[in-house]
Amino acid sequence: MKKIKDFGMKLESSGEATLRDIFTQAGLNSDLTERAIKDYQRYRESELSSLSILSGNDIRQIGAEALTEKVMSLMSGGEIVEEILIDYLRYLNYKKQIAETYQESKDWGVVFSTSVYSDVKEAQEAFIDYVEETYQTKVKDGKHLQKLTGIKAETLEGLEETVINSRYIKYFRALETALEEGATYPELLKIKPKEYGLPEKWNNVLGSDQYRTILWVLSFKFLINEPGSLMLLPDLRSIAQEIQAPYSVLMDCYKLTNMR
Repeated sequence: MKKIKDFGMKLESSGEATLRDIFTQAGLNSDLTERAIKDYQRYRESELSSLSILSGNDIRQIGAEALTEKVMSLMSGGEIVEEILIDYLRYLNYKKQIAETYQESKDWGVVFSTSVYSDVKEAQEAFIDYVEETYQTKVKDGKHLQKLTGIKAETLEGLEETVINSRYIKYFRALETALEEGATYPELLKIKPKEYGLPEKWNNVLGSDQYRTILWVLSFKFLINEPGSLMLLPDLRSIAQEIQAPYSVLMDCYKLTNMR
């Protein structure tokens, strides 16, 4: 029987050569290209302790829209490009919009109300990353964010939610990346939410704690939440064996993601 990873719909690794080609053809000079590659690696690894490698000025030079168009053309041309790279370019687009709005207004309240969307976690992640880059410090919580930015119109709860969502998307991506690279269920359990600035429980549309988040990651990886997916993929017991998880975990995954 084929190993489960063959059914994971994983796109092959882009590699530095592909990234360099994309960034170069988008018009970046060699120095900015190398820094963009390093920033993508930071993003891919969800390095919470590291500040963004690209400044707001760098992003405005890049022209993230041009990068997105380049990746889309590669995909339509039959090239294999990782989904996470497309996510990164989407993140850059939001960050570029945020940077430009702040440079024009010099008002974080304006930025928050016009460029940070409550239902788009990539925008929230880009916002927190840009604030941290601007002040060269890590945002601790909503109160700290309010102190740094002076945002008054938004409630403290709303700011706290933005911080949590920005941390959650990094945690979720870390789990996805680990699973794509062959991590087992016990290894996923070792990736702790607190390492990404999350409490033991939090409010989120998908995961609200470590266990539920892992279930959603497994669901997306193996398409468990897709109608008819189990007719095309190996059964839940085979998936459980492959990732060294109790069968009950896969059953919980199926129930959570198919009975909403």
